[in-house]
Amino acid sequence: MKTVTLVTFASLSGFLPLSAADSGGSHFSDVGIRMGIDAEDRVDLVSYELFGTVDMDWSWNLSDGLRLDLDIETALGGLSGEGETAVYGRIAPVAELHMGDFPVTLVLSSGPSLYSEDAFDSYDIGGNFQFTSSFGLNWDFDDAWSVGYRFQHTSNAGIDDPNPGLEMHTVSIAYTF
Repeated sequence: MKTVTLVTFASLSGFLPLSAADSGGSHFSDVGIRMGIDAEDRVDLVSYELFGTVDMDWSWNLSDGLRLDLDIETALGGLSGEGETAVYGRIAPVAELHMGDFPVTLVLSSGPSLYSEDAFDSYDIGGNFQFTSSFGLNWDFDDAWSVGYRFQHTSNAGIDDPNPGLEMHTVSIAYTF
């Protein structure tokens, strides 16, 4: 059941169009890779993921030079450490706050994640279904490339026991279309 659910969840990105020509507006605005390390000393975990942001064309001008965009981020990755490895998938809304032509944006995201494993040696994250929330910054260092940092929290929101949570520092590089 775990494998079928994970494959079904991960295949969602296969149904999302890759270009505006395919969909009449919705497309991946960027794709990239992200790596994370555990932010605490209680466990030694590392994450790697491929991600893409689906441009939903939802944007609000909050004031002169201040714009809020709301898109959807999909990710497929792995979490390993303590002798174990899990594959995970995630889909979540992502809000980006742009400040005029300033190349740095504030990024907020929160949504469900599904993990193939939930125990890493004696560290149990408390179930395969989790919620992952993050906040951070993206820097567009040229027209096509950006780097980012996020502080990320993953937990099961108390729907399973235990619920220790997992905090990670993540860095990314992305190509913007």
